[in-house]
Amino acid sequence: MLQKPTLDQMQESRLAAFLNYIREETGEEFGELGPEAYGNLHRWSVENLEQFYSEVLNFSGLIFEKGQKGIENKEDILSASFFPDTKISFAENMLKRVKTHPDDPAIIARTAGREEDRIISWQELYDEVSRWSQLLEKLGVGDGDRVATYLPHGPEAYILMIAVTTRGAIFSSVGTEMGAQATGARFAQIEPKVLIAADGYMHMKAEGQPGKPEPRIELIKELLDEVSSFEHAVIIPNLNDVPDISALGDKAELSTSLLADIEAGEIKFTRREFNQPLAILFSSGSTGKPKCFVHGVGGTLLKHAVEHQLQGDVRAGDRVFFHSTTSWMMFNWLASGLANDATILLYDGNPAYPQMDAQIQFTSQYRCTHLGTAAAIIQDLWMRAGVKGECFDLSPLRAIMYTGSVLSEAGYIYVNENIKDNLSIEGVCGGTDFVGCYAMGNAFAPTIAGQLKGPVMGMDVDVWTDEGKPQVEGETGELVVKNAFASRPIKFWNDPGNERFRSEYFEFFDVTPPVWRHGDAVKKMSLGQLLVEGRSDTTLNQGGVRIGTQQIYDALLHEDFDDILIDSLAATFKDAQSGDHTALFVVLKDGVALDDDLKKAIKGVISDSVGRLSCPHEVIAVPYVLKTPNGKKAEKPTAKLLKGEDVKAPETYGENDSGALKTELFKELGEKLKEKPVYGFVAAA
Repeated sequence: MLQKPTLDQMQESRLAAFLNYIREETGEEFGELGPEAYGNLHRWSVENLEQFYSEVLNFSGLIFEKGQKGIENKEDILSASFFPDTKISFAENMLKRVKTHPDDPAIIARTAGREEDRIISWQELYDEVSRWSQLLEKLGVGDGDRVATYLPHGPEAYILMIAVTTRGAIFSSVGTEMGAQATGARFAQIEPKVLIAADGYMHMKAEGQPGKPEPRIELIKELLDEVSSFEHAVIIPNLNDVPDISALGDKAELSTSLLADIEAGEIKFTRREFNQPLAILFSSGSTGKPKCFVHGVGGTLLKHAVEHQLQGDVRAGDRVFFHSTTSWMMFNWLASGLANDATILLYDGNPAYPQMDAQIQFTSQYRCTHLGTAAAIIQDLWMRAGVKGECFDLSPLRAIMYTGSVLSEAGYIYVNENIKDNLSIEGVCGGTDFVGCYAMGNAFAPTIAGQLKGPVMGMDVDVWTDEGKPQVEGETGELVVKNAFASRPIKFWNDPGNERFRSEYFEFFDVTPPVWRHGDAVKKMSLGQLLVEGRSDTTLNQGGVRIGTQQIYDALLHEDFDDILIDSLAATFKDAQSGDHTALFVVLKDGVALDDDLKKAIKGVISDSVGRLSCPHEVIAVPYVLKTPNGKKAEKPTAKLLKGEDVKAPETYGENDSGALKTELFKELGEKLKEKPVYGFVAAA
């Protein structure tokens, strides 16, 4: 145990204010402030779900017109509907602080390698949303239309998310780091009306370099050719002041031209159904086409109010940073900081430029209260460089949050001893699936190295065996959620009868009522904390970026490899500090050698098709890859072997070979991978 919160820290928290509020409203007693009080409050939130969410609405400061109904079908997680007759506006809640603090910063953004940061006040944010909203109206965007964005992690992405919702349309985002094939596979499914894209971005390069310009006009042309639903393409200058878009045809115009004559005006907020679709997010594509999660306005705002205010202790006027791209759900999560009256800080580009401590330097300069980053950045950058918190003014900083992968015990100790010793170190774990978290920090719980502080309120989280029984304490099992929760996706896009939605999340365990099976392998610990071992499925995790293996295999069908590759298999492995990285094992035809040129070609194809952040750290030639008895790639057993675990031989039998002999190779490779130097955060150039 590294650190317990002080009594003052607990008393000053939003969680304590909420506990006192509930005590006054209900007469409930939860005990003295501490882990037991949080456990009692969490239990109350689950057992009194409808009242809990109703009180969060009242407590949080969200603006809404409350109806008479709380939760319909609350006993069935699959069909539950929250506040079906309540009205709410996403844009009104995101911009409400303009009324009281118009000149305060709403967004502070830095792009690595650029001389000036961008500071956008609440009034400027409001005005930009107004101008974009008017432009979208001119382009014919209305209720239910989809607007797709292909942007780097800068202010425009947040401005557009808000502006799209003023039209009653549905926002969807893919980051510019993602390749043509992966981007097209996502947008084609949802048939957007408008594409808003940057002409390019600065691709992360090696440490000490800001990045290199990565033009995207050619990729945008591919998207316009592939996705026939696009009626308009608006190109935002990012690399060039006046990019050449002549190759894009008549559909495309520059944003600077379209916005030139539009002046900011009053935004007329329309309060729509609580469950009005807000955004479509995409899965990694590990089981075929990426899943298209439709998330609602009210559920997203309500869930994030719980997570920002009650779990994260975000208070009005705080400054919140999170490392992200616009492809990742943490982009949507960070955006909700605005609705919770916080300033949000954005960093786009190489987190190791100009030095390894770039994120700490940026956030300390702007008096950040909550620094959210990837565990890989803490371990692969800060620890390796010996970054010291004493070099910065971290007096406003109250919490370091991390996500993406498990932070090792050494990582916890390093933050506590070298960054700031009175911080709340908080693991954040959840998913794109419900655009939120099932486990986070809380102001009452101690920090224990390697463990998440506990389940998020309103979520009845448990760990089950494969047989659907509660797993014993300290043993790994399947993470399940047993009750309805506010940000459960409304549906999958284009999924008649909810068939795919049901099969993906609710049919693994044959129980009534159904439970949500998330796909994480987790241990429940003695103080109610959770320890995440990784994915229980075959989704890859590389520095927090989740990658569908099928996308990699599809990319390798490239004609250049017809006479080179026989087979391939991708799996996650852990380095000596428990960081997650990806190995791609390839079986080559006789006479073909895996030299540096071939490795570069393989990574290049994956980068172009799937995205640069999806490139494997290691490409390794092997005589065979493991297969299941029915001929499928044995990804999960391979990942276990790389970690040194045993697997059952029948899972990996191949033709004329014993499974035992075949598996030893991958155990040996796993040991060798652990001996390599610590990997840098950036996977591939």
